[in-house]
Amino acid sequence: MQNLDKIDKRLINELQKDSKQSIKQLAQKVNLSITPTHERIKRIESSGIIKKYVALVAPELVDINLVVYCQVTLAKHQEDYFEEFEAFVDGLDEVQEVCYIAGGYDYLLKIVVKDMKEYQEFVLKKIAQLKTVSTMQSSFVIRQSKDETRIKLK
Repeated sequence: MQNLDKIDKRLINELQKDSKQSIKQLAQKVNLSITPTHERIKRIESSGIIKKYVALVAPELVDINLVVYCQVTLAKHQEDYFEEFEAFVDGLDEVQEVCYIAGGYDYLLKIVVKDMKEYQEFVLKKIAQLKTVSTMQSSFVIRQSKDETRIKLK
């Protein structure tokens, strides 16, 4: 882990709340002048702690109404199967997250689509075509009670 002091952690927490804050606003919040605040942010960014800045979109306002968590088991546990599967799903816009997991399944995918019909097409025309996939089990989100991207640093 990088050596972060309290000010670095406060800056990171503030940037995670709102990355569009000005350097001046951030400097005031951490009780530093503008130049040292800017230098700290650049150091944190160049160290890789902050990977990128993004805009979070409200899915329902752009006609994305179905979130699916799909557990996938591969047909064989061979390196080339894992590589082929990961490369394939990496190129699918509907797939937001891909996690290689321990337990009864090999992967957990987070998939976002317009509706059930679009999910059915996604499964039939994309995932089911893969020879590397043995089984799939889907769980559909009814209501999301928490949606957080922040990693709270103490």
